[in-house]
Amino acid sequence: MADRMHLKEEVVMTKLALAVPVPAPSGGPETRIDGRNLRAEHTRRRIVAATRSLLEETFALPKVADIALRAGVSVRSVFQHFQEVESLFLVVFDEILAQAQEEWEPVEPVGSLSDRIDTFVTRRAAASERVLPVRVAAASVEASSVPAAERAKVARALARQQIERAFRPELDRLAPPERRQTLDALRAALDWDMWMNMRRFHGLSAEEAQGVWHRIVTAILGAAA
Repeated sequence: MADRMHLKEEVVMTKLALAVPVPAPSGGPETRIDGRNLRAEHTRRRIVAATRSLLEETFALPKVADIALRAGVSVRSVFQHFQEVESLFLVVFDEILAQAQEEWEPVEPVGSLSDRIDTFVTRRAAASERVLPVRVAAASVEASSVPAAERAKVARALARQQIERAFRPELDRLAPPERRQTLDALRAALDWDMWMNMRRFHGLSAEEAQGVWHRIVTAILGAAA
């Protein structure tokens, strides 16, 4: 029961943090969508898709002119749909992060420690690789963008919950101060900025970076045991 409540809290927290659209309750009045609204929504989606594809190709926030060219619309059209460029980037950030979170399968605190380390590191590496472009791009605006900084903060809180859940048997054997320090060590080691540093600045392949994570997590938990 506790695990189900914990997972529910994670989902709610993710939706609030990443602005995942919540479906309107059924039974309400139907909204009439005319041809103009459909075209506007189609254009908006093209702009978002163009921004995302450019970001994933370049690992940088694209210029509005490049977005318009890729989407096949005018620069004016981009600003008609997104009055502030930051709001467009946040939509793309939310989309990528929400997809990564939806694909994450929690690692249950059962089975051998080695198996759980293998599974957790493999899944964490895959998720970090998926969001790598947006992480690199977001790093350049977090200092000046409160919404971007808040999203990063909540994503890290979710990662901490995932780590604590997967390795609860080992953590619960420790005295409170040591437990907290060990969890902090795991959180720091498995932070997505750590993945970004290994992949972008140290030149490691995804496989090599995953191997480093595996070694670090095994060492931290082995030392705690």
